[in-house]
Amino acid sequence: MKQLFITYIIFLVVLSCKAQNIVPIFNDTGIDLPENDAYLKDIDNDYNPYVGIWKWESGNNSLTIIFNKIIQNDNGNGDFADLLVGEYQYIENGVELVNTFPLMEPIGIPIIINPDNGLDNSIVSSYITIVNRGLPPCPECASNTRFIVLSLLDPTKLGLWGEIKMARFVEGGVEKIRAKINMKFNENASIDYSGPDTITIPDGIYTFIKQN
Repeated sequence: MKQLFITYIIFLVVLSCKAQNIVPIFNDTGIDLPENDAYLKDIDNDYNPYVGIWKWESGNNSLTIIFNKIIQNDNGNGDFADLLVGEYQYIENGVELVNTFPLMEPIGIPIIINPDNGLDNSIVSSYITIVNRGLPPCPECASNTRFIVLSLLDPTKLGLWGEIKMARFVEGGVEKIRAKINMKFNENASIDYSGPDTITIPDGIYTFIKQN
């Protein structure tokens, strides 16, 4: 029994040592990542306030995003990272053009569609920054607001990736997100490529309101 207990303690110690090289995701100090077992951790919980359902509306157009957070996602290269992931629905002129939500009606509690590999979700966080390289205008945001940058996959145009740069703020007691969405990368681009060159969601500035 004693030997079994000692074995269990050793197992817990080994498990706790996994990815001990913790590096904050928000990092403006220029610290280099460790070569192995780096854990990019959301130390300040910057992702937490975004978890939920958010909606932008303009006439018959709307964009709804479900965000959730994954803790210590295995990135498959020996490193780990906390991720903010999402799925979305885009409607234009009353017609649904993109819908990556899981099959549920109505849209309810935010879930993680690909919890085993967060990088397989349609929206995945890349980094957190305060450096204004094309950030959306946000006069309502506090100074030194941290903006989250995410990649966005368009499943209706495979190989096309957009980018979201966003920040959360509260206005009149209402939680909001100011986001800039734009086309970022085309995996298919070549001299013979003749397919679409922009994602379905139009480039622009969007203000989302939290739904729950």
